[in-house]
Formats: sequence, C-alpha cells, structure tokens
Amino acid sequence: MTIVNEHAIRTEEQIISLFQDRETLVCSGWILKKMGGCLWVYPLYYRFSQGNIPDSIRKCEEISRRNRTDCVFRIAEHTNYHLSSILTDNGYGLKNCGVVGEWNTTEEAGNFCVEEDGRYLKNVADGEDTEYIMTGTDKVIGIKQQRLLFLPDGNLLCAGIEDILRFGAADGVTRILADIPGKEELPEQYERAGFRRAYLYRCYHKEEKSSENQED
Repeated sequence: MTIVNEHAIRTEEQIISLFQDRETLVCSGWILKKMGGCLWVYPLYYRFSQGNIPDSIRKCEEISRRNRTDCVFRIAEHTNYHLSSILTDNGYGLKNCGVVGEWNTTEEAGNFCVEEDGRYLKNVADGEDTEYIMTGTDKVIGIKQQRLLFLPDGNLLCAGIEDILRFGAADGVTRILADIPGKEELPEQYERAGFRRAYLYRCYHKEEKSSENQED
C-alpha cells in the first residue's frame, strides 16, 4: 500500500493559495501557477495511471509555450512516486531542490515580545486577509494570511529568525512556513529557533538540447 505525504500536500496547497494575484490554471488535476517567468506545475494529486502521465506533461508544456514561460514541475517528497522518472524519460532534469521548514506556536512562543522602538518589520495590507511583511527598506520577506506567515525565500532574510518570531507573535501568527531553496536539510539557525523539517521538494525543468546535438 502506497503511503502519501498528506501533510506535504496540504502545506503545498496553503502555499499556493497565498499567491492569489498570480494566474492559476488546472490541467488534468494538477495545479499550474504563473510566477517569475515560469509556469510552475504542482502535481499534488496522484490520480493517473502511468500511461497517461506523459499526455498530461505535454498538456502542461503546451500551456507554457502559449504563455511563453518555462515549464517547471515541483514535486514534494512522497507525493508522486512515478513522476520524477517519467519526467526524466521525457527530457527533464533536476533543476534544484529545497526544503520547507515549519514552526508552530509552542508554550515558549509567549516569550517572544516586541518593543515598539525595535520593530523594524511592518505589515502592508493586500486584499482583505493578506498582508506583506516588509523590512524598513521595503523588501518583502513574508506573506501573512490570517495566522499563517510564509517566508518565500528563507535564504534571503533581512531579519534574524528570532526577530521574525517576535514579530509574528506580536502579530498573532501561530504557524510559520519557510521555503528554503537549495537545501535538503533544515539550516541550523532554523533548528535553533524551533523549526522542524516539514518535507523536501525537487524541481524539474526540461533540458534544452545543445545546438550541436540538434545538428546531429
């Protein structure tokens, strides 16, 4: 019996939902999101026989061509066991990997308090229930929706992890997710702050043939 990482699927769904301003499509049950010049494919739901997965891949590629974007598949570990090998058979290679770290409210969370004089992070509302968390230099480091705070690039934080925890506690945050590209394990500074490794993900991108190979 195949065990699917339901927690990773639910978490990826929550991350996707934070980007409401980006166009979202659905192809054969997979979620497609246009972000940063790429068409990101989130194959969260395993509803296919192996035979028709290549057809679904080609449909995603056609959508990416129409939108003049690169097609990138993001696969969370233990969510789609056959897709990585099928992508490889169809000319895809590993683009990069990353790890999602998770922090939830604990009894110690109340110890994180913010003195107003030292509060250099700020909220900027975007819609009814979404806010951007920004530094004093207006660099966005997080997206907050209700009690969830998401850090889209955990490698490029302008504030320390502890500062973010203090800010979150003062702002009613009970859960923090950090997407940390290029890592397979949770960085030490996150572990010290009480984060845990939620799951690993891998991104696959179609490898273009060199001009030399094309001539052959």
